[in-house]
Amino acid sequence: MNPFRFRGGLSLVVCTTLVAAPVWAQGVTEAKQGKGGSVVKGDYNKVVGVVRNDPSLRRKVGTLKQEAAAGGAKKAGAVFAEGDVLMPKIANVKLLAEPSDTAKALATLGRADELVVIGADKDGYINVQGATASGWVKIVLMQKR
Repeated sequence: MNPFRFRGGLSLVVCTTLVAAPVWAQGVTEAKQGKGGSVVKGDYNKVVGVVRNDPSLRRKVGTLKQEAAAGGAKKAGAVFAEGDVLMPKIANVKLLAEPSDTAKALATLGRADELVVIGADKDGYINVQGATASGWVKIVLMQKR
């Protein structure tokens, strides 16, 4: 990787950050063309201005401490609504009496078994109704039909 060289022996390795890339690229182009583009100070100020003026790039809370107190970011994953028809991703998924790893297994599901979501999710489990029983299954083991 070849860094760009500027006045005073300062060098810059190409920046690939989505927000900063267009601004840095403009400064690099100006500097390479001898137009006096200052990638170090002037363009840094442009990047800061862009970030500060774009609400989608701002944090949703004032400080990291406040964000941690608010519970942080939500986990990504499958979202199922009531009435969705689900199927296990693998065979031998346990249908449990409670939303817990230690709960009693009511049934063992095969890959072709269909379940209907009948309630909300809780602690990584979803409440479902099958052909012979209702209970809880791990969300990560289920997929929409």
